[in-house]
Amino acid sequence: MKILPISVVIISKNEEANIARAIQSVLPVCNDVIVVDSGSTDKTIAIAKELGAQIIEHPWQGYSKQKNIGNAATKHAYIFSIDADEAFSPELREELIALFGLGQLKTMYRVNLINHYCGKPIKNGAWYPDWHYRLFDKTQLHWKENDDVHEGLSYDKQTSRGNFKEHLFHFTTQTDAYYLQKMEQYAQLFASKMRPKNKKGGLLKALSSAAFRFVREYIFQRGFLDGQAGLKIAKAHFIYTYKKYMYLGL
Repeated sequence: MKILPISVVIISKNEEANIARAIQSVLPVCNDVIVVDSGSTDKTIAIAKELGAQIIEHPWQGYSKQKNIGNAATKHAYIFSIDADEAFSPELREELIALFGLGQLKTMYRVNLINHYCGKPIKNGAWYPDWHYRLFDKTQLHWKENDDVHEGLSYDKQTSRGNFKEHLFHFTTQTDAYYLQKMEQYAQLFASKMRPKNKKGGLLKALSSAAFRFVREYIFQRGFLDGQAGLKIAKAHFIYTYKKYMYLGL
């Protein structure tokens, strides 16, 4: 394959189960991989170094700040941001080669993720489609540093944008327990963020919102087509929605 003038930035902490897959998926088209690690105690750093990535060890300051630290160390203007539990699909690599071969790039591009639940690709429900801006020109854009969970790029209406046709793979969770734990963390974070804004919670809000979300995702967004995985995801989101409004009401 062809090495492209792009850099890849990955943020990590204790990702030894994922980091090799992420780096190996980009190496056919990228020779500038930056891993910003926030205190791994497992083999994450050793694995990334062995695969040729540049390691930046920096205490956790939030998703956007960690990514911007990585951006500053890259060689190329165009950066593709991926998480440690993500990977380029072979088709996405081919599309990137074609895109850079054409020239006249847009400032930013978004890609549709195929999320995997315990190894199963999910094509319905809340998880698909799942568009995110990941490729961008660092000379014009940066990650906004005012978001606690969902980071975003600093673009405006005039920013030229494009979409990839192919997918980025996201290996969301390997176990039911891990995903439920993540939902618990997000529920507590939501409550702590919304409480100072005088948002209201309580039992009625928790039950009605959780039930509405379950029906929307499992029935109307056809989560049932993904079988047991679709049901587990909808149930986990029911629990998350219920808990975040219960925590908010405390």
